[in-house]
Amino acid sequence: MSRNVLADAVSFYDELLQGEVLQRTHETLLRLSEERNLYYAPEHPLYRVLRPRFITPEQQADIQRASVAVSRALDVVYRRACKDESFRRELRLQEWEEFLMPVDADTPQPNVVGRLDGFVGPDGVIRFIEYNVDPGGPIHMSNMSDAFAATPALEAFARRYDISRPKPAPNLIQVLKAQHQRLGRDGVPQLAFFGPPSEDDSIEEGLYRDYIHAQGLPIRIVTSEDAWTLRDGRLFVDDFRVDVVTFISVGGFGGLIVGCGPEHPVMQALSSGAAYFMNGLFRSCVLRSKVLFAMLSDLAHSDMFEPDIRSALVRHIPWTRVVREGKTRHGDREVDLLPFIAEHREQLVLKPASEFGGTGVTLGWQTDAETWNATLKQAREETWVVQARVHTTKEKYPVYDGGRIRYEELYSDLNPFVWNEEWQEGYFVRLSAGSIVNLAQGGTMTPLVVVKER
Repeated sequence: MSRNVLADAVSFYDELLQGEVLQRTHETLLRLSEERNLYYAPEHPLYRVLRPRFITPEQQADIQRASVAVSRALDVVYRRACKDESFRRELRLQEWEEFLMPVDADTPQPNVVGRLDGFVGPDGVIRFIEYNVDPGGPIHMSNMSDAFAATPALEAFARRYDISRPKPAPNLIQVLKAQHQRLGRDGVPQLAFFGPPSEDDSIEEGLYRDYIHAQGLPIRIVTSEDAWTLRDGRLFVDDFRVDVVTFISVGGFGGLIVGCGPEHPVMQALSSGAAYFMNGLFRSCVLRSKVLFAMLSDLAHSDMFEPDIRSALVRHIPWTRVVREGKTRHGDREVDLLPFIAEHREQLVLKPASEFGGTGVTLGWQTDAETWNATLKQAREETWVVQARVHTTKEKYPVYDGGRIRYEELYSDLNPFVWNEEWQEGYFVRLSAGSIVNLAQGGTMTPLVVVKER
């Protein structure tokens, strides 16, 4: 399916947005947004645009191949970090993260889900700029997809085109059950989500709780101060057995790390295998840092990877380096890194290695020289990375405006979920008028639909 045909599909969909179809589509999305709590925060709705993001089956296949290959490369980085102290130093782990290594670094860790965040460039190639080792979004995205499926516009569109709506949420339950069975445990897995949530995460935490419970998996929101015990080789909070420990909010993760010391039953259970941390506790610490993208893109580390993985990294990972003094390779030449960063801000991004939600991200092409140099000074003193600009373009999306549509030019990212490092299914798609595409920065969402001619 060519790009021209995809453009025709977009035009056909937008032509449907008039009269009663437009009005009912908007009303359906408003109603289901309320019913399914499609909000990032109470005053921050996620529904804004009237059209999903469309991709072709060929694009989907390419994204799936890329996502699985890069996820396997991340696992290689993690496994080397567990064994190689000098390599861990290159990853710039914080002291408290190193302290967590004895908890579960030596135990086989089920990797339930990860999310790669990226952009599709004008050349049609997806390039990944970050990795979310404990990602949010699968429930929101599945609910958004179902909401659009109920609209007259998408129903009419589906009579002209074959469509599929890859949804991430069902995979979560499938993988959790499979991991439980693989560990030789009876029944279904029981989950403990550490809280309390931050204000921005309380809605999503509630959605997780309700969805997982509705799928037949017992779940509790917990804190370190609850009545935890480790008995008969199993972890309990009160009389509730806990098989899987995880979190949604940064506050919940902090409550786990600060509140559960080495002698706490939770940490003892994770160390002994009585319970496991979803995606691995030490693994989450290693792979949460943006420094890992320097390991993926630097040819000095390419011997770690199989040839097919190396090819995928060259194609899908932008040039990334830890900000520090010294020489490095850029393309086919050696450069002095700090002067290079100072002189080429139009093509570079500076990022703190361990921040979230777009915090601290500085886009060189939108920054004056004085601000860029001040940020570079801060980056030298802390742990930051510099990354090549990933070129992307704004697209026009229809929004409802008093009984008619108008178009807004928006940036859109495309963030595939990868399950068990074995398959890719479902996407997280964010939209923003600004170049930093993030819900915490005011972004919204739309579902992804794979479109094929009948």
